[in-house]
Amino acid sequence: MRLIHLLAVAALTLRATDAASQPQAKWINTTHSFGAFDEDMGSVTTYFKVVNTGDKPLSILSVRASCGCTSPTYSHKPVAPGDTGQVAVTYNPAGRPGKFDKKVRVETNTTPATTTLTIKGVVIGDRQTLRAHYPVDLGVLKLKNTVVQFGEVTKGRTKTAFLDGYNQSADTIRPSLTGLPPFVVADIAPKAVPPGEQVTFTFFYDSSKAKEQWGLSTSEVVLSPDKSSSQKKPVSLVAIVNEDFSKLTPEQREKAPKAAYSTATIDLGRISRDDKVHAELFIDNFGKEQLVIRRISCPDEFITVKCSKDKVKPGSRAKVDITVDADAIPASSSLVNSRLTIITNDPTRPSSPIRIVAELPITE
Repeated sequence: MRLIHLLAVAALTLRATDAASQPQAKWINTTHSFGAFDEDMGSVTTYFKVVNTGDKPLSILSVRASCGCTSPTYSHKPVAPGDTGQVAVTYNPAGRPGKFDKKVRVETNTTPATTTLTIKGVVIGDRQTLRAHYPVDLGVLKLKNTVVQFGEVTKGRTKTAFLDGYNQSADTIRPSLTGLPPFVVADIAPKAVPPGEQVTFTFFYDSSKAKEQWGLSTSEVVLSPDKSSSQKKPVSLVAIVNEDFSKLTPEQREKAPKAAYSTATIDLGRISRDDKVHAELFIDNFGKEQLVIRRISCPDEFITVKCSKDKVKPGSRAKVDITVDADAIPASSSLVNSRLTIITNDPTRPSSPIRIVAELPITE
C-alpha cells in the first residue's frame, strides 16, 4: 500500500511539474497611439513585443485585424523561453480622415490564449480626401452637406437627423449653432473638436411644438466653426410633417371629413408678361365632420393664394383665390408649371396637389 501511495504522489508531482512547464506570454505593451499625423505620410507601423517567460517555446498561432485598413504581420518561428517575439501592425490612412481605434486579435499556445492589441490615432486628411468626404467648406470646418433631412415626421412625434463635420485646422474648435426654430433642439458632440477629428451635429425635430408646420416644413439655422469666427453657413432643416390618422377607428374614418376639389389642374392658357392673372379653386367637404385646411403652399414666389376660410363645415365649401404675377416670372421661362399643395385633415387624402399651368411669350 505504501508503494502505491508513493507512486501516486510521484505521478501527481510529475503532472504538476509538467503543467508548470508551459510557455508564458508577457506583452511589453498592448496599446499604441500614433497621435495625429497627415494622411499624406502614408501607412504607419508599430511593433508589439512579447516575452516568453515560460519554460517551453511560445508560438503565435494567428493574428487577425478588425478591418482591412489594418495589416498585422508576425514571425511564425516559435519564441524560445526568455526570448522576445513581435507582431507588426500597419495602418493605412488613405481616404480615412479623423480618429481611429482598431483592434488586432492574437492567438498563442499560452493560457490565456487570446490577447487583444489596440492601435489608435487621428488622421489629418488631405484636401482631396476632405473634398470627397466633406465637400462643404466653412473655413477650418468641413461639412458633409448643408441640408438636414428628417424625412416624414408624424405629428406629435420626434425625429432625429445628423450632420457630420471635420476639423481641418491645427487647433481645437468649438462649433456653434444659432437661429434654431422652437421645434428643433440640437446637440454638438464633442463640444470641443480637436485637430483632425470629426464632429456630429444632432438635430431633434419635435413636431408637437411645430404647431403651424404641415406638409413640407423648411427652416434654417446658422452654423459657425467657432463662436469667435466671422465665417457662417446657413443649414436647411427639411421635414415632411404628416397628421397621425393611425388611431382612427373604422367608424371615425367613415364620419371623417372628405375634401373634393373643383379641378386638379388650373390652365391659364397664354398670358402676357405684364399680367396679373386670377383664378379660383373650390374645396368642398362631403364628409360628416368639419374639414380643416391645414396649409396651402406653393414654392413659386410669383404665385400667391388666399383661402376664404380654414374650417369647412359638412356640405359647405371654401374658395381659394390664386394670383399669378407674370411680371415676376423669370424671362427665360416660356411656361408656368407650378404645384399648389393643400394639406387637410381628410384621412383619405390629406395632401392634394393642384397644377397651375400657363404659356408666356419668350422675351429676348
